Amino acid sequence: GNHWVKKMFIDPAAPNTRFAATGEDGKPMVYPAGHTKAGKPLFYRRFIPASLYDNPYLMASGDYEATLLGMPEHMRRRLLHGDWDIVEGAAFVEFDRSIHVCDPFEIPRHWPRFRACDWGYSTKAACLWFAVDPNECVYVYRALITSKVTADEFARQVRTLEAGEHIRYGVLDNSCWQVRSGSLTEAEMMRNEGLLWRPAHKAQGSRVAGKMEIHRRLKVQGDGNPLLRIFSSCPYLARTLPTLPLDKHNPEDIDTDHPDDHAYDALRYFLSSRPTAHSGGIAPSQYRPVDPVFGY
Repeated sequence: GNHWVKKMFIDPAAPNTRFAATGEDGKPMVYPAGHTKAGKPLFYRRFIPASLYDNPYLMASGDYEATLLGMPEHMRRRLLHGDWDIVEGAAFVEFDRSIHVCDPFEIPRHWPRFRACDWGYSTKAACLWFAVDPNECVYVYRALITSKVTADEFARQVRTLEAGEHIRYGVLDNSCWQVRSGSLTEAEMMRNEGLLWRPAHKAQGSRVAGKMEIHRRLKVQGDGNPLLRIFSSCPYLARTLPTLPLDKHNPEDIDTDHPDDHAYDALRYFLSSRPTAHSGGIAPSQYRPVDPVFGY
């Protein structure tokens, strides 16, 4: 398939931008120790996008263009427009980088901000930060992706990144509250570092409901804009979301064995928390902590 080509040649940098070549593990390929260029890149790559419209020979008669225009949308976007985000069997075929990915900008102070996290140690941990504009569009404006980082250190990294911001609330995978062998849970370790979370909603059917909410927000509205945008400074989510495959046994869900579903899960947890542009939190008289011991 095209996954390895996309990972090695297209995802590392913006089109027409030179970048140091990486191996299949994603690490830069450099000259070995002892070489006169030790540590420097072996060579560079550059993705130069092209489509049918850049080929005057095939465009001359218009027949090939007509053939491609008559294909299903996902095939048309891939073959006619050269969209590398289109993957056979992908769950989110409506994802369009030109629509759903935007350049970073300074977020107005009055937009409410949130975070959500899919925790992992041996696998990846993915924390995303969100802002909601007055039109209810969600912007993913920051991401922290780690591996082999303990919960307490992870919490310190999160607090450093969001220092000075007012985060209305954070949503965390509820498995982080599971007690194992009498040791502190991941949620407790993070709380000890001053980082508080709400447990993610994981009732029956919540996975499919969360996926449907992502579909709803990816859909272009009547004003020509979607309700979900991702800053280009969050490449992991922008790269993995359009490549997530459907579950072969349950087409209403994604393949839960896919190794790159961590940012997707964080996004799903957050959207399932039903944020709004006017999220003002819960009034003290209405608040009922999930855990009476820790008060959150």
